[in-house]
Amino acid sequence: MKAERVPRSFRRDSRLFLSVALLLILFVNLVTLRLLASATAWGSGEAERRAAEILRRISSSEEASESLEHAAAESDVAFIAFYDGSGRRQRGSGRDFEPPAGLPAARPAGGSIVNEWKSQPPLLVSVAAARGGFYAVGLDPGPGGSLRSWSRLLQVLVPVAGAALVVLAWLYLRSLLAPYERLLAAAGSAPQAKATEGPASDERDFVIARFEATIAALSEKEQELERLARLQKERADDLEIAAHTLARNLPTGLFSVDREGTVVELNESGREILSVSREVRGEPCARVLEGIPELADVVSSVLATRVPVSRREIRWRRGEEERVVGVTATPAMGGDGRFLGVLALFSDVSEVRRLEARVALARHLADLGKVSAGAAHEFRNAAATIDGFADLALRHPERAVEHLKAIRREAQEMTRVTNDFLLFARPEGFPPEKVSLAAVAQEAAVEVEAAFPGLAIARSGEFPQVAGSAVLLRRAVANLLRNAAEATPQAHRGEAGAIELIGETRRSEAILSVGDRGTGVAPSDREKVFLPFYSTKPEGVGFGLAIVARIAELHGGTVEVVDRPGGGALFTLRLPRAPEPGPGSVLPAANVTKSNETR
Repeated sequence: MKAERVPRSFRRDSRLFLSVALLLILFVNLVTLRLLASATAWGSGEAERRAAEILRRISSSEEASESLEHAAAESDVAFIAFYDGSGRRQRGSGRDFEPPAGLPAARPAGGSIVNEWKSQPPLLVSVAAARGGFYAVGLDPGPGGSLRSWSRLLQVLVPVAGAALVVLAWLYLRSLLAPYERLLAAAGSAPQAKATEGPASDERDFVIARFEATIAALSEKEQELERLARLQKERADDLEIAAHTLARNLPTGLFSVDREGTVVELNESGREILSVSREVRGEPCARVLEGIPELADVVSSVLATRVPVSRREIRWRRGEEERVVGVTATPAMGGDGRFLGVLALFSDVSEVRRLEARVALARHLADLGKVSAGAAHEFRNAAATIDGFADLALRHPERAVEHLKAIRREAQEMTRVTNDFLLFARPEGFPPEKVSLAAVAQEAAVEVEAAFPGLAIARSGEFPQVAGSAVLLRRAVANLLRNAAEATPQAHRGEAGAIELIGETRRSEAILSVGDRGTGVAPSDREKVFLPFYSTKPEGVGFGLAIVARIAELHGGTVEVVDRPGGGALFTLRLPRAPEPGPGSVLPAANVTKSNETR
C-alpha cells in the first residue's frame, strides 16, 4: 500500500503566525519608542527655548540685578547667576539651590547659547554670553527630565529585548512542535483511513483521521480478542470438565498438590485406596497423608527436588490388613516452565502381590520338588560312594587313610549340596538395607581370586547402592565370577580382561555384568542354565547359577546370559536401584564410607 503524504499546513501556518505576531510586536514597540523619543525631544526643545527666553530677557534688561531676582522667583528656575569673563560667579540667586561657584557649562560663542542637561539632579543648564561675562540659568524640567533619561535607556533596551524575544519565540516554537512532530510520525505509521474518505488536506485532519482509524482497528482487535478469549474459555471449560470426568472415572488413584503442598485433587479411586472418606481439597498434604508416611515422603521429595519418582511401591498397615500401593509421582510444570506442584498416580497392587506370592510359592514348590529329586539323586550317589570307600577301607586297612580322605571329600560335597539346597529351598529372610555394590564386587572378586591362583578379575564402571542383603548379593556375584573362572581355560585366566566385572548405573536399576572367555552358552541352553541341577560342566552340580537366579528374584531383579563380543559368555545381573535419599533422610555412615573408599 502506498504511504500517504503527510500534509505540512499546520506547521507552516504556526511558523507564519508566529512570524507575523513577532513582527507586529516589534513594529508596535518601535513606533512607541519613536513616539517617546519625539515627545522627549519636543519637551527638551521647549525647556531650552524657555531657558533662552529667560537669558535674553535678563541680557536686555537695564537692571540686571532686579531681573535676576525676578527670574529666580519663577517656579521652574532652580538658580540663575552672572559669571565674569574668567567664569567666577559674581552674583546669583536660587530657590532651594545654590548656584555653582564656577561656570556650570561650556563657554558659548558670542550671541549663542549653550544648553547642557544634568542628571544629578535633573536640570537644564543654559549659558549665554553678556557684557562683561556670562549669564547662566538652571531650569527644573520636572517629569520631562526623568522621561529623557528613560527614553535614552529604552532606546537601547527595546531593540535588545525585541531580538531576545524573537530568539526565544523560535526556540519555543521548535520545542512546541517537537512533540507534534512525534505525534505526526506515530500517526504516519498508524492504519490509514478508508480510501473513500480521500487524502487529508490539513495536518489536524490527518492526525484525527489516522487516530480514528487506529481506534477502529483496536476496536476490531478487541472484538477479535474477546472472541478468541471466549473460545479459549469454552475450550478450558471443556478441558476442565473432561479432566474432572477423567479423574473421577480413573481406576487408579490421582493425587495432586500445589507448590505449597496443599491438596488440589484426590479422586474417588484415590480416596477409596487411601481409605479417606472426606473431601480433602485445600488441606495440607502432610495432614491428609499422616497415616501413610512413605507416600507423604515421596510427594515431599518431588516437591523439594522436582525429580520424578517412578514405580515406587509403598506398604502400610490399617489394622490387620497390609496394603501395597504402586506410586509414580512427577513434578507438574506449566506451559511457561513454572513449577505448579506434584501429580501422583497410584494403584492398589495388594491383590496382585498376593497372587504373585501364591504363584511364586507354587512355582517354588514345583522347583523344590525337582530340587528334592536332584538332591536325593546326589545324596544317593554320595552315599553309594561313601559306602564303597568304607568297604574298601575294611578290605584294605593299609589304605584306610586314603579311603577316609575320599569319604571326607564326599561328605563335604554333601554338606555343600545341602547348604545350596537349603538356600534355594528356604532362603533366610533379611530386612532390606542400603548395600554398596562396590564393596560387594570387591569382596566377591577377592574371594574368587583367592580360590583360583593366578586369576585376574578386571573391574570397571560404576557400582551404585541397592536395597537388599549384602551377604546374599556377595554370594550371587561370587557364584557368577566362580562360574566365569571355571568356564575360562586355565591358560587364559591370567590374561588382562579375560574375566571382567563391569558396573553400570541406569535411571532405575543397577547392572552388574560378568564376562568370561569360555566357549559361551548355546541359545537353547540360556534358560536351562539357571535351573537347579543343570550344568554343562562334567563336574558341575548345577546349583551355582540357580542360586544366582534365586537371589536376583529375592531382590526383585533378573539375570540373563548372552554371547560376549570376542568370544565367551556375558552374564548380566539387573537389580532395582536404592531410592535416592529424600529431604531429611541420611544414609548409614558405614555404607557411605565404604562405598566411597571402594570407588
